[in-house]
Amino acid sequence: MPFTRTSASADTCVLSDFIAVGRPDLLWRLFPDGMWIDPGTTIELQVQFGASILADLRTQGCEPLIERGFEPVDYIEMAEIKSRRPALRHPDIACVVLARMHGATCLSSDGAVRKTCRERGIPIAGQVGCLMEAVDRRLLTRARAQDLLRAFLANGLYLPASVVAGFLRDA
Repeated sequence: MPFTRTSASADTCVLSDFIAVGRPDLLWRLFPDGMWIDPGTTIELQVQFGASILADLRTQGCEPLIERGFEPVDYIEMAEIKSRRPALRHPDIACVVLARMHGATCLSSDGAVRKTCRERGIPIAGQVGCLMEAVDRRLLTRARAQDLLRAFLANGLYLPASVVAGFLRDA
C-alpha cells in the first residue's frame, strides 16, 4: 500500500522522469510530507538537469529532503544490500534505506530495488503506479497520464511491455 504513506524516498530514475516532463509537482502532491533523497541522487540530478535543479524545484514548491544523517546501522544495511545486489548503485541502495528510516514509500523502477523493498516489507511504487494514483485522486485525467507515460518512454524509460500496454489501454 504505497499510497497510504505521506512521504517517499526517490531514486534518480523516478524523480528525473517527472522532472523531465515538467511535472515533479505530482510526486509532491502524492507525498505531501516530502520526498527524501540521498546526496548522490542530488548529484545525479545536477548532472542531468544542471546545477540549479534544486533551486528550480523549490520555485515549483517541490523541495527534496536531503538526508545527511545516516547512522552506522544505516551504512551496515547499505553494505548488506550491496553484497546481495552488487549491480545497484549507491543512490538506489540509499533510496531503500531512506524509505525504511523515514517510514516512507520507495519510488523506483529498478527491478533490484523493487525486489529488495518487497523482501524488507517496504512499500514500493514506480512511474506507472504514481500515474495511476494521480488519476485515482483526480490530479490527472487518464489521457494526460497516458501522455506522460509516453513521454517517459520517449525519454528512455524501459518498462515491461505488459505494464505499458495495460496502462495505455483505454479504461
